[in-house]
Amino acid sequence: MTAAEARRRLVRELSAAGVLSPGLEADMILSFSCGVSSAFLRARPDFELTEENLSELMRVSERRSRREPLQYILGSWDFFGRTLATPPGVLIPRPETELLVERALERLPQEGGSVLDWGTGSGCIALSLLCENTSLFVVAADSNPRALRASWNTLKQWGVLSRCLLWHSRAPDDIPVSRASLDMLVSNPPYIPTHRLDSLMEEVRYEPLSALDGGIDGADCYRRLFIAGKWMLRSGGSLLFEAGDGEQIAFLADIAPDCFELDGIFEDFSKSPRVIAWRRV
Repeated sequence: MTAAEARRRLVRELSAAGVLSPGLEADMILSFSCGVSSAFLRARPDFELTEENLSELMRVSERRSRREPLQYILGSWDFFGRTLATPPGVLIPRPETELLVERALERLPQEGGSVLDWGTGSGCIALSLLCENTSLFVVAADSNPRALRASWNTLKQWGVLSRCLLWHSRAPDDIPVSRASLDMLVSNPPYIPTHRLDSLMEEVRYEPLSALDGGIDGADCYRRLFIAGKWMLRSGGSLLFEAGDGEQIAFLADIAPDCFELDGIFEDFSKSPRVIAWRRV
């Protein structure tokens, strides 16, 4: 079977399974299964797949047709210009979170600085901040041991583990930091209201519930983070959250304690409010 024939077949299978971008994913799966770049396959549509290639292609396509996230199948994904591990059981990094990283970087001190990344997941936020700011120190916390293991491996791979403390945290108030010692608290916490979990895309249901379920109104973790930010952040320090939509952003702006001064609301690529920032006063 040639690469062109395999791609056509794969696009049909993914489309039938309800995958949203079957063409794009077919290219990625075919490249992964054959161990060559997508550019090579586009230039060589007559490339003959080996038995080994076909076996791997079938294995991957069967998993994806069951709507298992492609990130879990491939085992890695790009975020903010870097490739990091995406093992099953860990929240998958998403493009929207790059906006959170961009706004965080704009608010960090030029030299030094200490940051808490609560709910670090894959470590994508901590990794990006540490790589972009080479004098920064980050505490990366999560309640999920799998997430901490994945973060440890990624941070070590990129040579920034020595500037990060990974902490198993069930709540923001169990973090070992001194009062008014942080320059920033940044978080992409669980924010989906419990009653909406059943309506999520099939792919999202493969991800850990602990990284998704934000409680009855989706704001359980935000409330805890507001309390933690009061005593963790120095005067002038920044608090940044990612949220689900404009309605949730407006709700957070409304319930923020008086010690936080609104510093901006920022839209994602689809023009939906996604990130909100405050200054500690």
